[in-house]
Amino acid sequence: MERNRLERDRPTVVSSRAIPSPRPGGRLLGRARGHWAAAAVSGPKPLSLSLVAWTYYYAVAAAALAASGISLARLPGHPHGWGAFAALTAGAAVAQLYIVEKGGNQSYRTAIAFIVAAAVVLRPGFLPVLVVLHYIPGWVKYRKKWLVQSFNIFNTTLAALAAGAAFHALSGATVVTEPAGRYALAGLVACLAFVAVNHVLVAGIIGLTSGTSPAATGLFSFESLSTDVGLAALGIGIAAFWSANAWLTLFVLGPLLIIHRALYVPQLRELAHVDVKTGLLNAKELERALDAELARAVRTEMPLSVLMVDLDRLRDINNRHGHLAGDVVIRGVADIFREELRRYDVAGRFGGEEFCILLPETPRRQAEVIAERIRTAVDTRDFVADVSPARLHATVSIGVATWPDHANGWKELVHCADLAAYQAKAGGRNRVVVGSRELVPA
Repeated sequence: MERNRLERDRPTVVSSRAIPSPRPGGRLLGRARGHWAAAAVSGPKPLSLSLVAWTYYYAVAAAALAASGISLARLPGHPHGWGAFAALTAGAAVAQLYIVEKGGNQSYRTAIAFIVAAAVVLRPGFLPVLVVLHYIPGWVKYRKKWLVQSFNIFNTTLAALAAGAAFHALSGATVVTEPAGRYALAGLVACLAFVAVNHVLVAGIIGLTSGTSPAATGLFSFESLSTDVGLAALGIGIAAFWSANAWLTLFVLGPLLIIHRALYVPQLRELAHVDVKTGLLNAKELERALDAELARAVRTEMPLSVLMVDLDRLRDINNRHGHLAGDVVIRGVADIFREELRRYDVAGRFGGEEFCILLPETPRRQAEVIAERIRTAVDTRDFVADVSPARLHATVSIGVATWPDHANGWKELVHCADLAAYQAKAGGRNRVVVGSRELVPA
């Protein structure tokens, strides 16, 4: 699995690659998955690492290069296994082209099965070369930044070498000559070694670049660990079939394809809840969240505030620079929400250029402060679009409404905030207006 972008994680700030909100209708937040791919997709902004993060990066790189050098030096002049190397490299490369995106910056990679199989049936010297080669097609397809991809290479190389060393410390490579149970035990240890090294190294770089604790990354959740261990275990099966009869490995491809399709189920489930363009909740799921949060506010007698955020003059941006540039601005505003909101706040896309934000347990004055912070962040942010030579600038008009001050039901609450946002636009745009009960028709 891979992580797709880097996001800040501050004590009171939303961060995706974090954990799902425990609240009903809580914001769908992503988790790290087996790779560090922070800001992975190429963009105008280079990655910025702290001195400690750079030190960690170079330490992992040095360890991977040293281990690779030792394993390559120990290869005989004319090693056997080129057929297995070619087949497993091809399998891993094809699998890497079809990464399963789960949404919320999560992804799964079935290439793990071929890499673990290679760690069992190949000499260690083959593994660094296989890891590098299997990434090349995916590198071209997904255009990951070199820093991200190089760390993934170093990390995967160390994990593969650790898996191979663990396996061969307990067993030989041929299942037909092993005593009953030993090959399986060695395979289990190899799977655990691969996943442990992989996840620990990724958790380290995530912690140093975003401040996220290991537990908050989701890397050590049951879902994450069981998925990667399961894929690694399939690799042990591939290795066993290969050692018995290489043609039998073709029968493993069927289950692997089924697993690949099954991994799409969480993605489809999450796509039903989120707006594809922004990754925020869609309008339907936002209504459910509003209903649930208001019900909870009534039970706990705590205030609930709603912000209606209207993007100013989006039509002008579309007309002047094109709709692709407008999409960049929309996504950029959604990213600002992730930066400026608290972990338990809920943001959704209400319409084309209108967003709705739920602020649980938030009184009116605090909601005003949050709204002003968002307005300022958007006003001071420049957006970069490939289709426009000029940097794009946008502003937002924000309406604020609070239960029980301004409305009784969630529809009235949203309507009150929406009317306040309309007043903000009518009053000159780029401002925050607090609603009142007088704004809502009786």
